[in-house]
Amino acid sequence: MANRPVTIKDIAEKLSISVSTVSRALKNNPEISLQTREAVQKLAKELKYRPNPLAVALKTQKSNAIGVVVPQIVSSFYASVVKGIEQVADEHGYQIFVSSSNEKLEKEQKNVDGFLNMRMDGIILSLSRATNTYDHIHKIKEMGVPIVLFDRTSKELDVSKVVADDAAAAHAAVTHLFEGGAKRVAFLTGPEYMLYGVNRMRGYKQALADKGIAFDETLISRCEFTVDSAKQATMDLLSRSNRPDAFFAINDELAIGAIMATKELGFKIPEEVAVVGFSNSRRSRYMEPSISTMDQNPKLVGREAANLLFEQMEDKPDSDKIKEAVVHADLIIRASSEK
Repeated sequence: MANRPVTIKDIAEKLSISVSTVSRALKNNPEISLQTREAVQKLAKELKYRPNPLAVALKTQKSNAIGVVVPQIVSSFYASVVKGIEQVADEHGYQIFVSSSNEKLEKEQKNVDGFLNMRMDGIILSLSRATNTYDHIHKIKEMGVPIVLFDRTSKELDVSKVVADDAAAAHAAVTHLFEGGAKRVAFLTGPEYMLYGVNRMRGYKQALADKGIAFDETLISRCEFTVDSAKQATMDLLSRSNRPDAFFAINDELAIGAIMATKELGFKIPEEVAVVGFSNSRRSRYMEPSISTMDQNPKLVGREAANLLFEQMEDKPDSDKIKEAVVHADLIIRASSEK
């Protein structure tokens, strides 16, 4: 026993009683005599017995745990979302298990399979940048496991979601740049299939239209989601004769790349080139200059996602309906755009 966890069978053998008696005694079942219950519970404590959560889940079909899959475990945005989820889970007496896809579809699929095998009572997930097929999400639904997507979602998935008002947020960011004197605002974005990118593009275009400025396709740069990719894209844009005088980046990583390239080329920020990012990451606060950005209120995103999940798990009225919660994003103005 020293080299393995103590089981109910071990306790039963030591007390010469049945496994079912031990099981009921541990649950304080009144059908078992007080003397037996006390003996079982005393020995269980001495042997440091702990119930096997997987065995309990298999028997009860309930694990009192939810799985959370995020694209990046080190992201301050996703860390804050997880905090919000954890707050709500604690209120319901639930544990959360968090895994990262590392922006890979295969890892995301593996995480989902693992959580399903662990009999998680529900799953909260944000799609990786590489996710463009959804069989693993359909599998969750087919197995009857409640699911909520957040931040990165897809129109192709008929599940409850928590999203930022991406179009309105992008509109606010770009309008801020125009109001600061910008005439040509470039947009550093990602792959066309990503829903939040589509929505932020919509907000970008609407801000142009509201200012009576024609949309210029040459100011759109589709980058990999890395600082280096954004830096190279910014270098290319700023090297043109009709260069942009401001950048709106779909996330703070791309905004950092834009700032690095702008500084390397000798342009003054924000006097000659202004920059606004998205996410309010830790790095955005401590860059030189600090980066203006959209704060997505991630802790609230997490709480909303968890609340939607528990509605499904607890079979509350209308819990079978697909719902979408929209969390407002706030513009934070810092040195990169404050003129």
